[in-house]
Amino acid sequence: MTQKRMIVRIGHNMLSFLSLENGKAQPAHASIDMKSGISVPANLREAFKTLPLLEGQHPTATVMTDTATTLVPDEEFAPEDAGVLFDHAFSGHQQEPKLYTEMPRLHAVAVFAVSKDLQTVLSDRFSQVEYMPVCLPVWQHFGQRADGARQCLYGYFHDDKLDLFAFSKHRFKFCNVFSATHSHDALYYLLSAFTQLGMKADRDEVMLMGVTPHLKWLADNLTRYISRTTVCDTEAVAAGSSAPLAFPLDTHLLLTGSPL
Repeated sequence: MTQKRMIVRIGHNMLSFLSLENGKAQPAHASIDMKSGISVPANLREAFKTLPLLEGQHPTATVMTDTATTLVPDEEFAPEDAGVLFDHAFSGHQQEPKLYTEMPRLHAVAVFAVSKDLQTVLSDRFSQVEYMPVCLPVWQHFGQRADGARQCLYGYFHDDKLDLFAFSKHRFKFCNVFSATHSHDALYYLLSAFTQLGMKADRDEVMLMGVTPHLKWLADNLTRYISRTTVCDTEAVAAGSSAPLAFPLDTHLLLTGSPL
């Protein structure tokens, strides 16, 4: 039997869809800008009605959502405490169900909130739905490479945000997210996190990745302070992925099979 799966990426202002059939190497894909005057679930309902790609039946869906996320060490996590832990970290989500994804290779659990309305729209469309934060495949991919004497601060630009994270012995050492609409702000956050972590400008490194019009400017200016500043080659990281390069790095890495 033909096995179809839909990947839905819910970004800051765009909905993206990939339709996979039996692991087909060239998936069909489509994106649509969200209308600012209506909710995300309403935008999703409209996409289901208007995008030809979504006319077929897809029994399962993987939903990547750009949502507030808190990380918990796996040895300190209990499923019944997910809501309490999240609500201590973020306000305004008390009425939303709290979901979580385990990352055993990073010894952490990602806890996040997804609205009931959004879950209803998706469960009406798909018989099985798996949720995850958009950054989870990125964390998994680079967390497995965080080893050795030299430390690295990673900066991932997506959805007008900058996610900063660092690892020590395959565990999170730092993880935070900032608005990244202004280049000088992004530079400040990068240098501040680098200093806060006690990294050495002549030894440790910064790796930038993702999509922002400020990427080259940031790399040039960071190099003035941190000699080991590099811009990640997205095509190299995504080698072997079946996703078209127009998709964000997090979707590429999800399709390469980074372990969850």
